[in-house]
Amino acid sequence: MTDRGTDGRTDEGPAGQDRAELVAELGALHRRLGEELFATRLVPLLETDLTVQQLRALALVQVDGESTPQRLAEALGVSAATVSGILDRLTAAGMTCRTPDPADGRVRRVTSTAKGSDAIRRIVAHDEELPGELLDELDVEDLRALTRGTRALLEAALRLTAAADPASGQKVQ
Repeated sequence: MTDRGTDGRTDEGPAGQDRAELVAELGALHRRLGEELFATRLVPLLETDLTVQQLRALALVQVDGESTPQRLAEALGVSAATVSGILDRLTAAGMTCRTPDPADGRVRRVTSTAKGSDAIRRIVAHDEELPGELLDELDVEDLRALTRGTRALLEAALRLTAAADPASGQKVQ
């Protein structure tokens, strides 16, 4: 008899593998795939003209949605003058935008532009297509299974995101 967890998922998989074994195997396979693709994932980082501090500032703005120079200085552990220079360069590169705070015109709000968001995604999230030559190695049945599994992972991630921020609930197409 197969046990079901409180969420309705079975604890036993194919060939008698239990949930913990499947999770462990998936983790190991994911790490191994990451190692195989490691060199290609470094290319965007090696091609960027951004400094580490600029990347960190841009990533903080991206995660927060918007920030202030004071918040960035605190998070980066640098002075307001240093953050001002970082933001000057990011703004000149078209990656951030500084606007006055509507409630207090003395405060500047910093947001990421589409170019800044794209740069972070390319470097950090590896936001590009799966290698065609890799997918060409899979038969249609494996592609279907991979698509189904990836969709399930995305739906689980969206549920976790929605639990943290109920306003962001989305459904995968």
